[in-house]
Amino acid sequence: MTPTALRQPLFILSASLAVAACDNDRLHSICSNSPELCQDLVDDGWCRYERTDIIRSRFYLKEEGTDRRKYELMRNLERYLKCAEHSTNIEYKRAREQKSPRVEGMLAAGEQLAQLDAATRNSQDPYLLLWHWTNNTNELARQQFMALEGTRALDEPELQLALGGIYAKSDPEKAIAILHHGLSLYREGESVNSRLLTSLSTLYMGQKQYGLAYLWGKVSESFQDAPEVSAKRFGIYHTLSKTEQDGYDVRAAEIVQQLQNGSYRP
Repeated sequence: MTPTALRQPLFILSASLAVAACDNDRLHSICSNSPELCQDLVDDGWCRYERTDIIRSRFYLKEEGTDRRKYELMRNLERYLKCAEHSTNIEYKRAREQKSPRVEGMLAAGEQLAQLDAATRNSQDPYLLLWHWTNNTNELARQQFMALEGTRALDEPELQLALGGIYAKSDPEKAIAILHHGLSLYREGESVNSRLLTSLSTLYMGQKQYGLAYLWGKVSESFQDAPEVSAKRFGIYHTLSKTEQDGYDVRAAEIVQQLQNGSYRP
């Protein structure tokens, strides 16, 4: 093994440690300057990432006070509660019977989530409309969200994914067009939500467009840590010729590159 080969992993490790240290410094600064944002969430090694996300979201909400920041905090509180329930093996609703610091953190997170949920019931932010429809079965929120279809208010990939899901059963062709539009909204360097890709693959499968189902399954493999939808599974339903597979593989690689540099257009 060459000296260069030995140095490379150490460089990568050093860079990773530097990033982690920088993140810890920012978090330490937030908690030092605004201890009320941190002190109700115990730092015992469990749910550390979720705890960090909550603290940062609380900080941004304190700084900006927007409905979008409220939504981001609500999402992070929800994730923290799910992690905490798993780590303590206690459901949140039963947690009041316990008295450990971790359970106290669960209770604090749950109470803040309930407060934010109540405070945002009349918000017109599309993410919060979606939240109140899906979490509270609020029909008015659903109608208000749907009324934004075709406007720039929904021109974000996550919102297009939600909109596509609404039409998936009633109008799959429209759902496909919506998801393609969602993918075109990504800018260079942004993280692509693989659910747009797997949803496209599944919709094409339902339309019996097996080549396109294979294509988008192939694309999705580049954006999933552990692929939920693999192009390989489509061989069960339809056999593509080697020439066809090669052609779709080339096209998939092109689409992956376009998504990464923000130039994908349907």
